[in-house]
Amino acid sequence: MFAKKFPSETFFSVVDLETSGLEADTHAILQAAVVGLDRRFRTVGEWSAYVRPPHVLSADLGPVEIHGIQRRDVVFARGIGANLRRIADLTAGTVVVAHNAAFDVSFLRAAARREGVEFAWKGTLCTLDLARRLGDRSLPNHRLATLSERFGVRLDNAHEALADARAAAGILPHLLSALGVGGDDPIDRYLRW
Repeated sequence: MFAKKFPSETFFSVVDLETSGLEADTHAILQAAVVGLDRRFRTVGEWSAYVRPPHVLSADLGPVEIHGIQRRDVVFARGIGANLRRIADLTAGTVVVAHNAAFDVSFLRAAARREGVEFAWKGTLCTLDLARRLGDRSLPNHRLATLSERFGVRLDNAHEALADARAAAGILPHLLSALGVGGDDPIDRYLRW
């Protein structure tokens, strides 16, 4: 199901990144995943890749205990430029969705500036923001794992990019439905640029 290009009916591109740290201007993307969804939230394609950081043999890979990415995983991977171009192709003309979109989008945009890659998105949507808007006080937090459990969405390998992107894709329709999106409340109200 690892498509070279997602079908034209792709409406949402759910993105997840694993990084070497929290600062988009100084830390590296180590793994990226995109799950394409149509308007009915059906998966139409998936893509995932490790990303070789600059100076791979001496690069600080950050919190390995969290993301589990070892040097052997990234040493022969394609660099950020090739992976960014692939992400740009897969996400073109779609709404980009992420859990804590501000984080993932900041890394993508910072890397795109450095690499001269342009994104042509219809906007961004944040599942973390949508969950917070629900105001469900029964939830202890709005983490991806918590929301996955709440909505019965499978999350087998947290902090692995494709697993997290699949989980975010799974909770998206539940969040939008709970907010009335698709009925009286259009999605545009929740989009960011």
